[in-house]
Amino acid sequence: MSWPAVFVLGAGVAWLAAATKLAIVDIRTRTLPTKLIWSTAAAVWVLYAVASLLRGDPSGLLGALAGAVAFSAPVFLIHFIHPPSMGFGDVRLCVLNGLVCGWWGWRVALLAVSLSFLVALPEALVVMVRHGARSSRPLGPYLAVGTAAGVVWAMTTWGIVPAGSS
Repeated sequence: MSWPAVFVLGAGVAWLAAATKLAIVDIRTRTLPTKLIWSTAAAVWVLYAVASLLRGDPSGLLGALAGAVAFSAPVFLIHFIHPPSMGFGDVRLCVLNGLVCGWWGWRVALLAVSLSFLVALPEALVVMVRHGARSSRPLGPYLAVGTAAGVVWAMTTWGIVPAGSS
C-alpha cells in the first residue's frame, strides 16, 4: 500500500469514528457537536493534504473542497429557505462529509448526499404519516450512511488513491 493511501485511509478512519459518535449523539439529543465536526474536518484536511503532497498531485485536495461545497449546498439551501426544517448542525456535518467524499471528486459528494436522503425517505414518510407533516427525525445518521456508501463505492470503483484527477 502506498503512503498516500495510508493517509487517505487514516482520514476515512477519523471520519468513521466521528460520524459514528455524531450519529449516536444526534439520535439521543438531536444535536451535532460543532467541535467534533470541525476538528474532524481539520484532521481529514491535514491527512488529505499530506496524501496530496506525497502524491505530487493536488487534485484530491481540490476535489475535497469541491465536494464540501457540493454536499453541503443543497442542505444549506434547505436550511436557508426554512430553518426549522434543517438544523445548521446538519449543514456543518455536510461540509465534513463532502470533504471526505470529495477526494474522489464532487460527483461522489453529490451521490452521497442523494443516497443520504434516499435512505432517510422511508422513515421520514412513516413518521409523517404517524405524527404529521411537522414531525422530524435526526438526519445525521442518514448523512453518515450515505457518505459511507459513497466512499465505499468510490474506493471500489477508482481505488483509494485514484490515478486521474478528481
